[in-house]
Amino acid sequence: MTGPDTSPAGEIPPSDPQQADPWQRLSPRMLAVHPLHEALRFLPVVLSMLFLGRRGEQLWGLLGLAFALVIGLARWFTTTYRVTAHQVQLRRGLVRREVLSVPRDRIRSVDVSSRVLQRMLRLQRLVIGTGRSDRRHDGMVLDALDVEAAERLRDELLTGPGQTDSLQPAAAAIVTADKSEKAEMRPVRRVTPPRLHRPDELDTSVTHLDALGEQLISELRPSWIRFGAFTLTGTAGAGVLITSLITFLNDAQLGPGRFPPLRLVYRQVTALPMPLAVLASAALAVLVVSLLSAVGYALAFWHFRLTRLANGTLRLTRGLVTKRSVTIEGRRLRGIEISETLPLRLVRGARCTAITTGLRTGRGAEHGSSLLLPAAPLAEAHRVGAVVFGDAAPMDCPLVQHGEGARNRRCTRARITAVGVSAAVGGAALWAGWPAWIWFVSLAVLLPFAELIARDRYRSLGHAWVDGQLVGQQGGFVRRRFVLSEEAAVGWIFHRSMFQRRAGLASLTVATAAGRQFYSFIDLPGDSAAALASDATPGWLEPFLAPASEQPVIDCSA
Repeated sequence: MTGPDTSPAGEIPPSDPQQADPWQRLSPRMLAVHPLHEALRFLPVVLSMLFLGRRGEQLWGLLGLAFALVIGLARWFTTTYRVTAHQVQLRRGLVRREVLSVPRDRIRSVDVSSRVLQRMLRLQRLVIGTGRSDRRHDGMVLDALDVEAAERLRDELLTGPGQTDSLQPAAAAIVTADKSEKAEMRPVRRVTPPRLHRPDELDTSVTHLDALGEQLISELRPSWIRFGAFTLTGTAGAGVLITSLITFLNDAQLGPGRFPPLRLVYRQVTALPMPLAVLASAALAVLVVSLLSAVGYALAFWHFRLTRLANGTLRLTRGLVTKRSVTIEGRRLRGIEISETLPLRLVRGARCTAITTGLRTGRGAEHGSSLLLPAAPLAEAHRVGAVVFGDAAPMDCPLVQHGEGARNRRCTRARITAVGVSAAVGGAALWAGWPAWIWFVSLAVLLPFAELIARDRYRSLGHAWVDGQLVGQQGGFVRRRFVLSEEAAVGWIFHRSMFQRRAGLASLTVATAAGRQFYSFIDLPGDSAAALASDATPGWLEPFLAPASEQPVIDCSA
């Protein structure tokens, strides 16, 4: 993957020698956006200096605010861009001038977003992604463009050089020449588990067209907001909110007694015995986190729509306060991943993400560019995955279990963990002078709980080879099922630890250029690992496997 090329202002990257494209400035309305954004970044510090600081510190606070406004104004005067037939170039910087250049055939995604003030001024922020997954080179950012200019530039870049306009709308119809050659070389032998559903149970056809002529795949329903409370994405927000509130109250010398609601809650909690007080505090924390998660879900995914363009490109739009539009090129799709956290599993919910080349990963399920469906009903996640991928069979097919050895490994680790935690509780009880029976109670509670977790993790573990697709599933607290197309594999890694060798197990990892770059099948029986790799990529392992006739024979008669 390549990112934007950066060079000093005096050294323009080479491009078309006959080009005469002028450098363009961003929208003049940017002058009303960036100074305010810079001022808001310094606002907490400025307010602290003005209201809580000393007399001499107030002047420094005003000077800092003025400096932030100057920085915001300077960004418009020092930022220009131009789009040529072969490149997109961005020139920026006041003290350190630089030019960023992105070849148009390297463009992998074009995302459009707009914050509240930008939406009021009809501005949009356009991010040109080149497939780099690191945060330092996150792509070229044009902030801010007029709505019409941003939409026109996005359409031009997505259908320009390096893009294919003749892609079919359905993902199932996207077949490359390499895949056809692999199909001819593939042997007839295929391990396909029986299906428990009829092919028509998951409707993979999309016939509804919206006003823009796009195929509508899925859109948000108000009832889905209840799943946001089970995502627990508000944990970080609750921590920041509580920490900021405590810091502000301490600096302002305001105690809980100044606020009647806080005083009432504080009195009720402190009046309870210690065990009940801990449980009440935990329940209150869960309630606050759930409410913040539901609110954050509504703000992030209101007006959510997933559509497919005529050239096979997927377009996702979402956001109530900050509106965002993400594009995923259909020909770069390599698979689908369906994830279910433990709270979502309790309400039959799941997320759906795309495994594709050229998109950022590692930013969380809610904020990643590969997200196809936020927390929603599990059946809807399977349907969206089937429609996008073009095949419903791998989404909910039965999996091949990994045998008694894999189950014993999970049970053993769970029991050891339970005993270790119980020993820590017993040691703390002896140190605090509590009764000795606390250790026995903790052990009696944790052992059955650990057994349930181990059995659940084993039930979630499995693999399958369905219609030329690799299917794997694992995890307990976060259960993930990934579906990879056969052309996604670029390498295999076999791993066996000392304990796996004693149990006759092995872990198989498929390396790919999409998604997280690797996906693992854990604790496979030794012969199943080699068979799965041979089925997915026939002919790759034969040079490294000795025939049965050449296996060494050990004579034990002596």
